[in-house]
Amino acid sequence: MTTKRISKKTKEQFGYSSQEELLMFKYNPNIPSGSFSIQKRDGKWYWYYQLSIKRLGDKTRVKYICPTFDGINSDGLNSFQVSFEKLVEKVNSDFTKTQNNNTRLSTLIDDYNRTLIIEENDPKGIRKKETILSMRNGINRFREYCLTEDIRLSDVIDGRKIREQVKEYVEYCKNKITPSGKRGLSRNTIRTYLKQIKYFMDWLEDDVVGRGIISINPINLDVIKKIYPYNPNEKKGYTKRNFYYSRDGYDEMYDRSVERVGELWRDFCENGWSRKQKNQSLGVGCDVVYFISLFQLYSGFRIGEILTSFRNIDYWNDRLDKKNSSSYWNKIDNDWYLMIDWKNKESSVPITLKIRSWVKPRGIEIEPTKDKNGKTLYWDTNLVDVCMVMFRESPFLFSSPNTRSHKLGHYSKTYIMNLVKQMIVNKGVGGEGWIEHGINSSHDFRDYFITHKLGSGTPIQEVSRITRNSIQTIEKFYLRLDTETQLRIQTELDKTRIIKTKKEREEIRRRKDKD
Repeated sequence: MTTKRISKKTKEQFGYSSQEELLMFKYNPNIPSGSFSIQKRDGKWYWYYQLSIKRLGDKTRVKYICPTFDGINSDGLNSFQVSFEKLVEKVNSDFTKTQNNNTRLSTLIDDYNRTLIIEENDPKGIRKKETILSMRNGINRFREYCLTEDIRLSDVIDGRKIREQVKEYVEYCKNKITPSGKRGLSRNTIRTYLKQIKYFMDWLEDDVVGRGIISINPINLDVIKKIYPYNPNEKKGYTKRNFYYSRDGYDEMYDRSVERVGELWRDFCENGWSRKQKNQSLGVGCDVVYFISLFQLYSGFRIGEILTSFRNIDYWNDRLDKKNSSSYWNKIDNDWYLMIDWKNKESSVPITLKIRSWVKPRGIEIEPTKDKNGKTLYWDTNLVDVCMVMFRESPFLFSSPNTRSHKLGHYSKTYIMNLVKQMIVNKGVGGEGWIEHGINSSHDFRDYFITHKLGSGTPIQEVSRITRNSIQTIEKFYLRLDTETQLRIQTELDKTRIIKTKKEREEIRRRKDKD
C-alpha cells in the first residue's frame, strides 16, 4: 500500500508577496516588526505572525491571525490581504480577543486549543508532547458536550451553573458508547477529562499567560472530588496488580527468553541472515518479541522505552520530535546504557547481560574466553551489541521490518503487544502459555521485575531508581501484593508466636499468684 503524499503549501499561494508586505507596513507603522507564516493544523492552513522580539508578558512570539483561503473573497481581497487586516485589528486590541458573556464556551476552547498547538510546536516548551495531546483530547471531548448543551461564558461566570453542567457531563461520560461498543468511559478516563476542564478554567482565569476573563476558577480539584467522588464499585478499567507472581515463574520466563535469544544469535553467527521470515529479509521476524520481553524482565523497562529507543545519541539529536519522551543507547567504557527521558524523569540504565556463542560473532569484534592453555572456549556478546548487529541499521535499535514505507521507523507497539498475546501469553501451538504466571500484557513483565527485585532483598530506593517509579507507587502496588514475600514475612513472624498448652498457661498463672 502506498502512502499518499500531501504537497506543502507556500504563503505565496495565498497571495503573499514581499512588495505588498512592505507597502502595507509603510501605511501601518504601528505593526510591530515580524514575519508572516502559514501552518497546517488538522488538515487546514492558517496565517500566523511571528514577532521579532518577545513582548513582556507574552508566552510566545508566534501569534495566530486567521484561516487561509484560495482565490479572492467577495470584497476582491486575497487571503494575505485579509490576514493583514486581521493583524491590524489584533495589534490594536493588543492580541486579545474581545468577547462578551454570551460567547460560546466552545469558541474559547478553540482559542485555548490554539495556544496548546503553539506550545506543542515550541521546542522550548516545558510540557511533553504527549501531555499536550492528552490536554487537547480531554478538552475537545468537553467541547463536544458544550456545543450540544450550548454552554456560554455566562455559565462559567455563574459558578453554581457550570458546576451543575459539569456534573451532567460526568453522567454523559458514564453513558457514552465507546468505539469498542461498551457503555461508559472508565473512571480513570473521566477523571482525566475533568482535570483537563480544570486546566482550561485555569487558563480562563490567568491574566498573565491566559485570558484573564473570569475572577475565579469554578472547577478546582476540591470541586472535582465532590462532583466525582471516589466509589470503589465504579473502578471500571482498573486492573489489579499481579497476584500470580512467583520466583519460579520469573526464573522460567527469564531463562526461556535468554535461551531463545541465544538460539537466534548462535544461528546468525553460524549461518548469517535468516531468510525464513517472509516479511523481513534481515533480522528475526516475530521472534523479536523475545528480545523485547528479555529487556523488560532484565531491567523492568516500559515497552515504549525499549521499543522506540534510538541507536545512538546522534540519531537521538536528529529526531524531529524533541518534546516527546525518548531514550537512546550510549556506550561508556564498553558498557551499554539506555539513557531515558520519559514522563519528565531522566535516568540511565546499564545493560550487562551477555549472550554466549561457540563460533566467532559476525559484525562485531569480541575477545573470546580461553582456557589456561589458550584454547578458545566461547564468545560472550552484550545483549545490546547482539541487537545492534541482528537488526538492520536505522535510527532505532529495533528497526521496522517494513523497509518500504517505514525504513526509518521502528516496530509498531501494537504489533509487539499482539505478538505478546499470541506467542507469550497464550497456551497451545506456538505459545509459551505464560498466562499461568499472570502475564496478560507486556507491562506485566515490568511488574514481575519490580516484584522480583523487592522479594530478592533489593532496597526499595534502588528499585525506585532503576525503574523510575516513586517509592510511594512501589509501596502501594508491589510490596503488599507479592504473596511469596508476604508468606515469608508471616512465617518469620510465626516464629515469635509460641503456642502454650493449657497446663503451661496454668503453671505460669500459679507462679504469678505466688509472686
